Amino acid sequence: MKPFLFISCILAFFITHAQKQEKHIEGIVFIDKNSNTLFDAGDTVLPDILVSNGRDIVTTNKKGRYKIKTILHNPVFIIKPTGYISKIDSLNKVLFYKDSEKEEQNFYFPLYPHQEKDSLKIALLGDIQVDVMDDIFHTGKLVTEELVENKPDFIVPLGDLSFDNPEIFQPLSQTLGLIGSPVFYVIGNHDLNFGETTLECRDQNFEKNFGPSYYAFEYSSNLFLVLNNVYPANKKYYEGKIDQNQLTFIKNLTQNKSNQYKAIKVFMHIPLNELANKDKLIAALNPFEEIFIASGHTHTQYHEYHKRNGLSDIHELVGGAVCGSWWQGPHDIRGIPFALMYDGTPKGYWIMNIQKDKYHLTYKVSGAPYTKQMNIWVPEVNQWDTALNILNEPYVYANVFAADKNTEVMISFEDDSWLPMEKHEGISPELMQFYTLQELGRYKSQKLSQIPQPKTISKHLWRIKIPEHLGKGAHLIKIEAQSENLHLNVSGHRVLWIN
Repeated sequence: MKPFLFISCILAFFITHAQKQEKHIEGIVFIDKNSNTLFDAGDTVLPDILVSNGRDIVTTNKKGRYKIKTILHNPVFIIKPTGYISKIDSLNKVLFYKDSEKEEQNFYFPLYPHQEKDSLKIALLGDIQVDVMDDIFHTGKLVTEELVENKPDFIVPLGDLSFDNPEIFQPLSQTLGLIGSPVFYVIGNHDLNFGETTLECRDQNFEKNFGPSYYAFEYSSNLFLVLNNVYPANKKYYEGKIDQNQLTFIKNLTQNKSNQYKAIKVFMHIPLNELANKDKLIAALNPFEEIFIASGHTHTQYHEYHKRNGLSDIHELVGGAVCGSWWQGPHDIRGIPFALMYDGTPKGYWIMNIQKDKYHLTYKVSGAPYTKQMNIWVPEVNQWDTALNILNEPYVYANVFAADKNTEVMISFEDDSWLPMEKHEGISPELMQFYTLQELGRYKSQKLSQIPQPKTISKHLWRIKIPEHLGKGAHLIKIEAQSENLHLNVSGHRVLWIN
């Protein structure tokens, strides 16, 4: 072959390959009046709707039209506008995206009017981490059967939906879909296509089941941002990091929306302090006066406050885990593992109530009333089963599940006289009880996942030494925990016996 002809063939190959990788698509965003998902005569076009490829953001013109480049392996999606929503499927997943690798050149996005109140109720679900159908059954009992009676406006599972098992995505989405609220999913480090080396390919199974692994949406008077901060380190591992496409997407979102919204609420899996480029993410979000982040990943829960120069702190809720500690430990009468989180918090989820520019967070212990907001531990000298007597200490402990470091915890032993409890950097006593019984062989007849030796220091544990002047017999102790910043005002009671 002559050199000129050979070079021409090579150039033609690369040009063709590049065209396949990056193309333009266009379409219309419209109100689908007859709900057939097709753009028909009489349907109303929607201008000023944002459409994205996961990096760039374009706006529909007055005819509802947009045109945007595609990025290989990235869906194209709209940023849901206030008062409208995309088609919701039978599993209550919101279909706001299109597969950009399909052959079609035109992607039309139908929208439907959607009533959205100023006051919102959002269910935040930390790591659900289902692996087998047993875990799906647990999730149905602990989440679905409760939230169907206390239905939120929408649900946000905060990643680690599975335990490296994409085949469980469908049963999980069926279970959560029964609640009857739209579900906006977040990707976690156990939801990946391991073996793939790029972020765009690592989320293929997630995208197939739930849509883009990062996106934004408006709901009522609020702007929400969902991020994928699980960055491939090689074929098997990952690090916490926001890739450049997402940083550009955030910048473009900010340019379009920071004048309209003073606050943004971010949902992601890995906590902010564990991100390699934490400062870049904060800088990208800094145009917003107020930033709230909800994350998961640690199987503990706590509040973190991140400083910003001359701006209000970023409030981050690390939201624990629906599965507690990976569904570990002995089972209750319903067959559900106790699986206390590694800071001693019982399994559960968070409810975020938003009223215009204010929000309030409430922790809900699964299977318990909303008033269950703390575990109170006291020494008990048993006479029949004495195995746990070795754990007794002359202290009362209070594990206040929703507290932060500034929460004030007070105790009354008698006569409504209140004493402050001391913030304690230690391990939850309840965890030590479960582990001690396991080491004594008490759970050997059960098929279960064992509890590892407790090592995690709880960030919401208080204690006080029991006063020596208390008389023998039974005493009803009362504990109150308050935080003005969190609008937290909770209490609990326990019977203390003095021998």
